[in-house]
Formats: sequence, C-alpha cells, structure tokens
Amino acid sequence: MQRLICKLQNLRTAEKRLVDLLVDMFVPVVFHKGAILVTPIYSTPVLYFIEEGLVRGYFDSDGAQQTSWITESGFLLPTKGIFSSNPGIEYISFLKDSHCYALNLASVEELAIKEPRIYRMLLEIYEEGLREGKERELLLRIKNAGERFLYFESQHPRLIYLPIHDILASILNIESKYLYRIKKIYR
Repeated sequence: MQRLICKLQNLRTAEKRLVDLLVDMFVPVVFHKGAILVTPIYSTPVLYFIEEGLVRGYFDSDGAQQTSWITESGFLLPTKGIFSSNPGIEYISFLKDSHCYALNLASVEELAIKEPRIYRMLLEIYEEGLREGKERELLLRIKNAGERFLYFESQHPRLIYLPIHDILASILNIESKYLYRIKKIYR
C-alpha cells in the first residue's frame, strides 16, 4: 500500500485528507499469473493500482496478440468509458502474480460530490495515463528499430531484462529474431 499512498501524495492536486479518504476506498486484490482482467467484451469502471507485479495490455489483430504496453507498477485506467459506457478495445493480462488495489469509480462518485477536489485528483491520474499513451505513440514513430529499443530501455530500464522477449518484440513492433540481434548490439 506504500507505493499507492506515495503515488497519490505526489499528485499536484493532492491534499492529505483527500488522499486518506481515497486510500480507504481502495480494496486489496491479488491477480495470479495468466489472469485476464479486461477483455473488449468485459470491463468494469474500476481504477487499479499495481503495487507490485507485471501486467500488459494487448490487442488481438488477426489472431495475433499485439502488445501495446507493459508495466510493473502504477495505475491501470479502466478501458470502458465511464460516462459513455463505450466498450474497451484491449485485453489486460498478468504475466506474474501481482498485488494490486482496486477502486470502484462508481463508489467514488458519492464522495466526489461532497469533495470535488477528488475529481481533480482522478483527472490528474487520467492525465498521466494520456501522457504515457503519447510516449507509446512516440515509440512507434521512431523509424529505426535499434533507436526504438534504446528509447524503450531509457523509459523502462528494468523491463528490458525480464524474460519476456516476444512481448518486448511486440511492443517495439519488430520481429522476435531482430530483437535478439538488437539486444546483442546494444548490451
């Protein structure tokens, strides 16, 4: 829970009293390796915080899984629209046992009506998610595969060394055999 508290306290819009209220609403949950949290058909308006684990988001494209992101800790935004109820478009799965906290956003609404600054804190979390999405977009716009690898390594130095070679190749949008060559060159 310490990482969650620290992350909430570091929000620019955070106030100790509101952080304490939000922390009390998060429920601990453990997801085991192989669990699928979200599919395009099934998604709930829940904000998750990964305290420790390994999680990835991916799309199914012509029967092949295309990884869009991977993380060891941090917030996971709901993929289903909260206000629009639009369905999600990705899968979220766990690559190892992961300790998380879940915040049902419907239950936060009542508190946020009394404490509107809660919405500002949630918006800041969503803003961070948008920034991370732009960074992933930038990664895919780097034409040279070696430069994409180096950029990803600079953003996620620990992930490069995990035994998830095919997933990294998918994130970097290169074939697995070329990633082996790139790793050999840059290590």
